[in-house]
Amino acid sequence: MQSAAATAVTALLGVALLAAVDLAHANPKSRPYVAYRTDPFDQDIVARRILEDGAEQRGTEGRIHKNEVTRQPSKRKEEDPRCPLSFRLGSTHSAHFGASSRTAAQSDGTTQNNGQHTGVGTHTAPIIYPLHPDFDAGSGRQILLTTDYEVLEMWTPSSGMGTRSDVNPESGKSSGGVEGQSAEQLKEDEQFPLLFESSSFYHTSPIVHDVEGDGIADAILGDYDGNLHMVGLDFEHADSKEDMNRHQRRRRYYRRLSIPRLYVRKGWYDTAINKTSEAKAVEITTAQENHTKWEDFEPYHTYFAGTGEESWRGKHDEEALRGVSGDVLNMDIDMAKGLAKRRKLKDMQSQKEEKAEDEKEEKGDGEDERVEGASDESATHRRLQEVVNEPEANHDAHGVPGSDMGAGRAHDHYADDYNFDEDPGLYDDGMGAPPDGTESAGHDLGANWGDDYYPYDDMKRQHEDELGSNEDGAVESIHSDPDDADHPDYPIHGMDDYYGRYGYGDDMYKPEAPEGWDSYDQYQEAQDKYYHNSNYLRLPPHLLSTCSLVELPRAYAGTSTKAEDRVDELVLCAVSYYFDEDECRDPSKAKGKSFGKHANADGGDEREEQRGRYVASAILGYNLRWKYWSLQEVLDLSTDWSAPLGDIAKGGTAGINSDSRSGMGAWALATPVAARLDGGDKNHVIVGTSMGLVYALEVQWHGSRSGWPVQMRHPIEQKVLVEDVVGNTNLEVFVVDAGGDIVSLDVDGDVLWARSLLKEDETDLKSEVAHVVRGTSPMSMGDVEGTGKLAIVLLARIATTDRDHVSRPDKHEVLEYRLYAIDAVTGDDLPHFPIAVEGGSSVSHTSPIPQPLLIDLHENQQHWLDRIHGISEETIASIRAINVDAARHYDASETNPRPHGGAGRGVHVVQPLGSTLHIIEGATACEQTIDVGDTIPAMVQADDVHGTGGLDLVVTTSQGEILTLESDVVPYHALNVWSAGVSRAPGSHNAQAHGFSSSQGIFIHPISRQFRDILGIYVPVTFEIFDRRRDADPGRTYQVDVRAGMNAKRTVFSHTYDDPGVYTERIQIPYGPGYYAFSVVLRTSHGIVYEDTFHIGWNVNYMGGLWLIVCLPLVLAAIPILLFKRQPNWEEDDDFALGSSRGGILGRTS
Repeated sequence: MQSAAATAVTALLGVALLAAVDLAHANPKSRPYVAYRTDPFDQDIVARRILEDGAEQRGTEGRIHKNEVTRQPSKRKEEDPRCPLSFRLGSTHSAHFGASSRTAAQSDGTTQNNGQHTGVGTHTAPIIYPLHPDFDAGSGRQILLTTDYEVLEMWTPSSGMGTRSDVNPESGKSSGGVEGQSAEQLKEDEQFPLLFESSSFYHTSPIVHDVEGDGIADAILGDYDGNLHMVGLDFEHADSKEDMNRHQRRRRYYRRLSIPRLYVRKGWYDTAINKTSEAKAVEITTAQENHTKWEDFEPYHTYFAGTGEESWRGKHDEEALRGVSGDVLNMDIDMAKGLAKRRKLKDMQSQKEEKAEDEKEEKGDGEDERVEGASDESATHRRLQEVVNEPEANHDAHGVPGSDMGAGRAHDHYADDYNFDEDPGLYDDGMGAPPDGTESAGHDLGANWGDDYYPYDDMKRQHEDELGSNEDGAVESIHSDPDDADHPDYPIHGMDDYYGRYGYGDDMYKPEAPEGWDSYDQYQEAQDKYYHNSNYLRLPPHLLSTCSLVELPRAYAGTSTKAEDRVDELVLCAVSYYFDEDECRDPSKAKGKSFGKHANADGGDEREEQRGRYVASAILGYNLRWKYWSLQEVLDLSTDWSAPLGDIAKGGTAGINSDSRSGMGAWALATPVAARLDGGDKNHVIVGTSMGLVYALEVQWHGSRSGWPVQMRHPIEQKVLVEDVVGNTNLEVFVVDAGGDIVSLDVDGDVLWARSLLKEDETDLKSEVAHVVRGTSPMSMGDVEGTGKLAIVLLARIATTDRDHVSRPDKHEVLEYRLYAIDAVTGDDLPHFPIAVEGGSSVSHTSPIPQPLLIDLHENQQHWLDRIHGISEETIASIRAINVDAARHYDASETNPRPHGGAGRGVHVVQPLGSTLHIIEGATACEQTIDVGDTIPAMVQADDVHGTGGLDLVVTTSQGEILTLESDVVPYHALNVWSAGVSRAPGSHNAQAHGFSSSQGIFIHPISRQFRDILGIYVPVTFEIFDRRRDADPGRTYQVDVRAGMNAKRTVFSHTYDDPGVYTERIQIPYGPGYYAFSVVLRTSHGIVYEDTFHIGWNVNYMGGLWLIVCLPLVLAAIPILLFKRQPNWEEDDDFALGSSRGGILGRTS
């Protein structure tokens, strides 16, 4: 008896300990920051601070070398003859849900200005991929993009385009194609556009992946409101004709996930600004000997809501159309009517809001409006999105706003020992059960029950055998004295929620009272009250950056033969939690809750200054295979510096600071990256936040790697880069912040080099005019000079101000935009850089800066392949001599014109700025510009869109135009593309270097990537693995998977190679005849993924071969019969021979 009891106690304490540890696990990693009251750099978790004293550090001995700014001749009338470029222009307009003010171009070159809009714009980069690998698109690829609001589009090249050899450079016309079509023309796929009603994609690009592993590519879309939409880019395969007829329409895969909300303590900021209170709280929560963490009372405690909790959704949320055709002609009647009705209501609501705002302005009660929580149009507090206002929040039966815990949760004085919500048969105190020894209200039990009501009578009919009955068939009686637990009539059901589970009641075993408490009950009651849900706010999630699709090698995969068992596929998102004023405003409500979009609130967030006290960032990862959020880590917690201060400015012991740190806070604006930094068995997620912190989290153990996080002086708003540039066995991490500080870190967070973009004389506060950096573009990496050394390339916004207002952004005046190229090993400026880029005067100085594209536009690219193969005899000195000669002044009258793209080596930098496309040869700084007539807000993409064997630059504009710039002389190569938005390839989220410049990689040889229909059992695939760091780590291995699609489930070949080189493998496809887009994936020991894709047909026209197999033997057998001619011989013919006994043809006559 004692042994069983001890075992039960141990089990109970173990479960409680695990549950409590999980409760306390999601604390912010950094010290919470209260804008204007506390210091964002007072972080006790920071391993080191970058450029804290302003002292720069070079990768080798000496000082960082910085060049003077190179300025191009202003108002250049002619193109620079040193680097001639030629493109054929293709233009396509997005014409759905017209939101553009641009007029459509007519065939005669005129414009039609009839008030009709030509399309909706996009501010994120498109994806280029063979999504429909069939003969209709030929060898071309599709362009997938999201508009700023609601729409997913797919554009495909017109059929029959021909090849580069078909093009006449003089006429610019193609011999292939359809009559009336140009070789650059795109058409929208017949299944598109798809509509995602009330979803904003302003901040995020689509991700392409085969989510279900069914061979159909899917798009993963993250919207601003924290939803992940997974939608098939083609219809699902019908299992049978009956299945097709039953559903009437062809079905498309669609699934929506909501990122879990975050619970944050309502009064955390009171503790943060009162140092005395914080010291006491920290003292309580300090872990001591025999003092487990679950016993702490944590002042900054946070935790995530359950994935099934969706009570916050508005009642019209499920009515919205998502993943369906955006064309009303292809909708069901009910869908089309519902869409029209909702849009009409939205217009009416907008008019109503405008009228209400006008009336309030006329009354002059703007200040009262601000206090009561209605939004101020002039305020800047996170007013990011326009939304449809929904009815006021629901309240539960006890008047607790936003409660989703049931009717009785307000009775917190009916404290229970523990709370096992996973048992659906338990009704705890908070669910309406009475206190001990009282009549159960609302239940016809006819008996007194303990602290918990178990609906035993209701379950008797289903589980009578398990319950046990007496001879009369009645349920055993219930003993009314719970203290007498040894009584044979002590209930096996009802009295206590743990008796039936563990065999003991409330009073049999109780833990000892923790130190400082009179009894365990007293401690438990205090903790229940402290961690009660009423003390928390549920913050809504927002996505302000594109998520990453990562494949993490599993730690315990063992020797599994299945490729999907060796990796975990995660959608990794950096999430910002805060109240958006546009989502909270409702001008029709003068008082009370002002939430216009969500269904409820938790109290304490009715006014704008209250809502501005809750900002948090987190990293979350969704496991696509097992369908759950496997990674949930809170990073930072802060207030919103743009919100009204309210009473935060009063009281407390923390002094009020200046606004020099505006922009810092707990926002996650950068896309996360996953890799194995040291090449070991631990996966790391690297991400920066607006607190200036760079985290390297160990995925398996949910903790920071030793030496991390590090802190920059300014917010981190761009994706970090990881690459082996030193040539050892580890990766380096590159980070840039919004103030122009850039750093290279090793795997332990130690600084390899650190610098500011600006020169010392520009930042000298002793001068009258000071220069400051007001934001940068994301970083790109490539071999700019062609010398074999990688460089970091970015565009920076430079502003000037007087020395007294360096910390006042409102006093800054933007001077220019500069393009920097920095040696990734030393931190020095490359020759000719930085370059002042013209055209910034017409650009919004608060909008994001597009990432530069590194691409080789030279006609001759053989020197890259020679270097990859190790047969190049060129030295760094000889290459730089070539570049110096190419940079010299060139007279157009010279007999030998410069080749396409220039005579230098290295790559070109394609940088959008405003409506101008700047194309700069990196080795010579020779620049060409193309004005497209509309703002280019996103990074330019490069791939062979039309399948002609040439390279296309794909440009998208803010008003819905898709431009393709196709070159007839620049050859296509798989290492000279950038086609997945913020990543080089859809499956290569962490391979950030230009392909020719990368330290490692894989590519498919032209003989295998030729688009064709293969007849036979096997598909031959020839690919090449290269590694320039082989000598540094001779023991490296290379894991290569060939997939008939994108999902690891579709792996048709897998092998580990010990050496780089060219390999040819014969692949058998188990999925039957059809068109396939094959992915050849290389995963290094550091988790860096390189991918190349080609698409072919396999036994599509197998009937032609079958006809040949059947007919060929018959034809061969018929040939000798047809060729043989028998000559008649009258002498041998019995019918006509003389003396024949047969007597003629009729035989014997007698």
